[in-house]
Amino acid sequence: MSSARLRRCRTMFLQGFLFAGHFAVVSTVDAFAANCSSRGGLAYLGNTQGATRSVWLSGTSPGSFGLEAAQGNQTVDTWSKSKRGLHLSLSPVVSNGNGGTHKLYDLSGGKPCLLDTQNQVRGLIPDITWPQGLPDNHLPRVFPDFALPDGRPDTGPIRVFPDFDRPEGRPDTGPVRVFPDFDRPEGRPDTGPVRVFPDFDRPDGRPDTEPVRVFPGFERPDGRPDNDLPRIPPDRPDGRPDNDLPRVFPGFDPPAPSGPTAVRAGRVAGARTPQNCIDPRSVDANQRRDLPICPEIVPQEAATQGAGQAGVPLTPGRDLAAPALWNFWSDIRFADISDERYDRDSDTLARSLDMGLDRRITDDLVLGMSFSLEDSSTDAYDGSIDIDTEGFSFGPYAAYRLSKHWAVDTSVTYGRYNNEVDLSVLGGDYDSERFSGQVSLHGQYKYGAYFIRPKASVNFAHVKSDGYGLSGNIFNFPVSVSLPGESYNYGVMEMSTEVSRFFRLPDGQPFLVFAELGAQYEFERPNDGKILTGDLSEVTPSPWAFSLRSGFRMLLNDNLQIEATGGYLSFGQEDLDVWEGKLHLSWSF
Repeated sequence: MSSARLRRCRTMFLQGFLFAGHFAVVSTVDAFAANCSSRGGLAYLGNTQGATRSVWLSGTSPGSFGLEAAQGNQTVDTWSKSKRGLHLSLSPVVSNGNGGTHKLYDLSGGKPCLLDTQNQVRGLIPDITWPQGLPDNHLPRVFPDFALPDGRPDTGPIRVFPDFDRPEGRPDTGPVRVFPDFDRPEGRPDTGPVRVFPDFDRPDGRPDTEPVRVFPGFERPDGRPDNDLPRIPPDRPDGRPDNDLPRVFPGFDPPAPSGPTAVRAGRVAGARTPQNCIDPRSVDANQRRDLPICPEIVPQEAATQGAGQAGVPLTPGRDLAAPALWNFWSDIRFADISDERYDRDSDTLARSLDMGLDRRITDDLVLGMSFSLEDSSTDAYDGSIDIDTEGFSFGPYAAYRLSKHWAVDTSVTYGRYNNEVDLSVLGGDYDSERFSGQVSLHGQYKYGAYFIRPKASVNFAHVKSDGYGLSGNIFNFPVSVSLPGESYNYGVMEMSTEVSRFFRLPDGQPFLVFAELGAQYEFERPNDGKILTGDLSEVTPSPWAFSLRSGFRMLLNDNLQIEATGGYLSFGQEDLDVWEGKLHLSWSF
């Protein structure tokens, strides 16, 4: 699985982003800092083993600073910084209650200026778990907004006359009748024209690879062009029997074919019998001239006709390929995030490999299983924080067609991740688990030559992290700080609309170009959406973000589909840039 379709930088690393969500931050005393020449904030990190020292973290702008313990008004640390960043301090004052107050001073001026004051009470502040505008890519984005271009369901051929069965008992699943009320004298349906003069070139130099429009200005009632009327000459110039034109000589019977055979892109598909018909989706123009169209295959050119006549497809992997029982898909994704909001100076690169296999249970139901490998790296606060995360997730998914234009899909995943955290001279690692679910509603409509594919989804995740320790040396003093485990929830609602249209390569190969506009609203965020700034104060950014994606998708052969997508996902969030790229491959069999 993908809108989304999940879109798509993981909770695995962001859950640890900014001190792994365990640092105490009570409001910064802005009133005290208003007249200071520098800015800064103070956070109580914890105590060393044996509780012989308390550990403090300061986030400041450039300048000179000092940390003072209120007990005895003693200065426990002083330092200078040439650029914004974080600083760790040790204090001999340890409190087991809510005392042990410490104060951060700006020493850049003529006298100390109070920036912040904190006591020794740990407040668990999980910071940004998912940056604004970043999609929940680790949730399988399997069913976002794709649809079959020719209106066929991805579970089988279109029934032209649903209640009609052929005389031999086979259902009417063949091609659309060109003239629904016309039957040839021998009883065979009028299924399409034949290339009569294979070596004939039109006056304008174009090869005769499609029938000449008999009435160029005439359009059929359903909007399809008048380009496949029956060809009048009764017999082909090469002597082959007249087996797909209206029979001019009813008494002449052509030889019965030995079996259906489709020639596609120079290869023979089906039974090993004489090549007597061609898949119309083939890009080989010579074969198109020499052989008739296989009546068993619905041409992809039907994409220019009424899309959605047979229903919205169920999954992206079943978008363009011919109907199949099984579908295997794979997504390679990356996200590049630059967060300069509030002096955070954070850069993240996240990557994932998502794979899935699903099976058609009925015409309207698909069930499958997905698996993902994920890793990411983050540095923030001018390199004072480095976080590397890797892990995996897996879970089942399902899709069900509600009506001709709408389908619903759902997925449940479990993920487990290992996080390595470096905070200045301290380092540690911890494991985290994520339980997540997604429900999406996606549709498909056609307006003229364009396909409109709306989608709405809700994602919800519960993240649970183990307790861990940060250890290292501060001023040659061994330090080990224990941090407790925690858990939090994250929920986001996404809405998007994709607009797409078909084009052709010079060799005639069709491909679909699309653009998607989306909006994201975070309705559940850790710590009520508050995040830490460069001076360790708290701010609450907007829960809204907007996205723009664009790309193309096409068939490489009968059953192999490829899609490439790029997007910018953080419109509406100033100083936050989130770029996403995706390569999707799917194989139907």
